[in-house]
Amino acid sequence: MSDGFAQVLSFVIGVAFFFFYIVIAGSIFNNDVLGFPYIILTIYFFISIFTFPNVSLEAGGKTSGSEPLSSKYTLIFVYLVSPIWFLIKLIKNKGKE
Repeated sequence: MSDGFAQVLSFVIGVAFFFFYIVIAGSIFNNDVLGFPYIILTIYFFISIFTFPNVSLEAGGKTSGSEPLSSKYTLIFVYLVSPIWFLIKLIKNKGKE
């Protein structure tokens, strides 16, 4: 699979995760996702949509030889931590220059 196709697929998965969050928080728990405490989480997950494709390729390479059970949840975990992971990668790359 080419990196471009994998990034587009990761972007689509990230949008699906964001939509899933909106449905869960908004409909099932009856919370306003644009209200105060939830707007922070909404912004974080919105940023995750754009950082997830870059980080998912690296995470997929690191977990390719692991157990099948843990690899099933890798996408969800990477989506949740992708802004932090991306920021750490950005700081490390800036330190190398």
